[in-house]
Amino acid sequence: MKEYKPKFQSLTHPIRKWYEKGFLLAVEKPAGIPVHATFDPNRPNLEDLVRQQEKEPELRLLHRLDRDTSGILLFCKNPSKNKEADLILADSEKTYLAVCVGIPTEKEFRVECFLKDGKGKVSSVRSGGKKAITDFTVLSISREKNLSLLAAKLVTGRRHQIRFHLSSIGTPILGDETYGESSAKSLVPKPKRFLLHSYLLKFKNEFEEEVKIVSELPADFQPYLRFFSGIRFPE
Repeated sequence: MKEYKPKFQSLTHPIRKWYEKGFLLAVEKPAGIPVHATFDPNRPNLEDLVRQQEKEPELRLLHRLDRDTSGILLFCKNPSKNKEADLILADSEKTYLAVCVGIPTEKEFRVECFLKDGKGKVSSVRSGGKKAITDFTVLSISREKNLSLLAAKLVTGRRHQIRFHLSSIGTPILGDETYGESSAKSLVPKPKRFLLHSYLLKFKNEFEEEVKIVSELPADFQPYLRFFSGIRFPE
């Protein structure tokens, strides 16, 4: 086996592992770190950091999160199992939590459209795009602060899907400068990043076992959670 030489110095804080069995590994992605290498060779990325930490140069990331999204990410540890891992992910259930500016008119609703990639963002198109579907549930609201806490369950997995869908209905994610709308007034201090977190991942592993991974909300969510009451988190 070839020696793996990491590009970066040792981690200050180890990447947290949520699950490891068979050829699958689930970790916690901190906000602010890109998942893949960027044009800056000196900038750390999660894929290389996990490979370095686990001493597994052939680890493959199975899906993506935006740089400022935190939460659960799934890796395949064995290149010969990549296809099987992709099928497991395709059948998985992924739920995100988001703090949004504004309050939706319905407690449970679906948003769907066709999305097309553009420079730095996506847009809705009538033709030539990819279908994007998200199911949303309002977990709690604060009328005083004009905020809502939503669970977003992915039906499809397009780039920026949740962020675009929430903005399109007038409730952009708090701190989202790309899809935020000036008409959506925030009555609270703006966070350092948009508040979107990959919270829950369910799948059936290679041993036919039902797996459920829950990622705790990170510290930068906590000042905003105090505005909500009676929260029933997804299970």
